[in-house]
Amino acid sequence: MSSLVSSLNLAQRLLVQYCHSTFFILGMVGSLINIVLYSTYRLRSNSCCIYFLVSSVCALILLPIGIVPQLYSLYNSPNPFTTISSFCKARMYLNQTSAMSCRWLLVMACLDRCSSCSTNAFIRRFSSLPVAKRAACLVLIICFIFPIHTLIYSNIQPPGGISCSITDDGVAVYHRFYTIIMGGVLPCLIVLLGSLVIWKRLQARKRRQIVISKDERMRRRNQIQEQQVMIMLIVQVGIFIISTIPFMSYNIYDTMTRTVTNKSADRKAIESFCKTLSELLVYLISMSFYSNTLVSRTFRKELIFLVKCMSSWGRYQRSTQVQPITATVTQNMAPRRLTKIQTGNTAK
Repeated sequence: MSSLVSSLNLAQRLLVQYCHSTFFILGMVGSLINIVLYSTYRLRSNSCCIYFLVSSVCALILLPIGIVPQLYSLYNSPNPFTTISSFCKARMYLNQTSAMSCRWLLVMACLDRCSSCSTNAFIRRFSSLPVAKRAACLVLIICFIFPIHTLIYSNIQPPGGISCSITDDGVAVYHRFYTIIMGGVLPCLIVLLGSLVIWKRLQARKRRQIVISKDERMRRRNQIQEQQVMIMLIVQVGIFIISTIPFMSYNIYDTMTRTVTNKSADRKAIESFCKTLSELLVYLISMSFYSNTLVSRTFRKELIFLVKCMSSWGRYQRSTQVQPITATVTQNMAPRRLTKIQTGNTAK
């Protein structure tokens, strides 16, 4: 084994051990807090936050399915991912569906904000809570149906069970093109164009607000909230594009070199390391809580309000705890026994 192979193997192991575990902890905590915050009345009344809420739920599926088996394989042998066929199929299917759901829910959130910024009243109707709920359900159904082939054709790759992949060559080519187009190219193009439209309309709205009278406080407050949601969306779109480009590039390269059989050990080690790194970056889509906290004042206010409510509830619980009361009974406090005096006629 060459020094390059051993170094990359060590780097890959450290990458999984430290970076994947960090992403798992931060992503799970952030997704759980996202679900709580997006469920509050102030945020769930915004149609775009419906997509964020469902995406956070999908992230709770993506992180354990994608990261936990890799962490388990570092300390335990054999790896169930490469030894149990049913686990191989289930992990590949759930990993694909949850990742696709997160991406396309972000696309729908971007389209929702584009419609809300439109000057056409008919287009603005698509930016509503009923439409958002139906669209989110439709995205989940489609994302769970399209990768159904992974449940059928995924299997442990012979010889030796070195990995879990699609063994049929024709289905494997379809799966790679499906992943590249539906998981990379198409959503990136849609969110990029949508973000440009949103940004232009935000700038136009700021220019119009100089002329608008300052009496409409409620309307102004709603506009500020919508702008904060749009900023959150634009930042998430940027993170999504940055994290998807390496993953998409590796899949394109892997598809083009699939028929190459005489790869050297160094090349295989480089490819394995790049694959692990690109898969790690995909999980950045589950870190939206931290970007939202940094860029959105409305999101921070909701978070602070949540923390205050939890601390107040904790103080209330401590103050209402019933303390055990021990009572001592003294002699004076003892109940008196009432005796019934029977009287009778005395004999004469």
